[in-house]
Amino acid sequence: MLLSIGLAGGLAMSLYAFEPIVRAPASLQHYDDLPRRLLRLAHIAAIMLPLINVVLAPRLDDLRLSRRMTGVASWFLLLGAAGLPLSLLAESLVPSLRSAHVSGPAAVLFSVGVFIVTAGACRRPAGTDAPRVAVSHES
Repeated sequence: MLLSIGLAGGLAMSLYAFEPIVRAPASLQHYDDLPRRLLRLAHIAAIMLPLINVVLAPRLDDLRLSRRMTGVASWFLLLGAAGLPLSLLAESLVPSLRSAHVSGPAAVLFSVGVFIVTAGACRRPAGTDAPRVAVSHES
């Protein structure tokens, strides 16, 4: 769903981006203004974070993580992917939310989820210093 919403948001923004087809809302008139940059960032997050989830999700069970940590990583990735675009959108629309940094927790959640996945991918079995190598016993 988030991918579709992100794409629809990008299409809507393209209507007033460079050669406007429609008039941009007053708060988005200037290309470099913060609300417009936050809206573009929300659009990017709505596309990329779900794609990162699609890439990582099938690998979670293969990681050297406890079931609990795998669940934590999964939830952090999902909550961050949904929360970051929504909170960036909110910050673009409500100036007082910018100073509250409401997008921060979602960005941190998603990042920590990725860090947990990375830790699980890098861990080796206890007591081994080298990666496992298949040994053939055939003569």
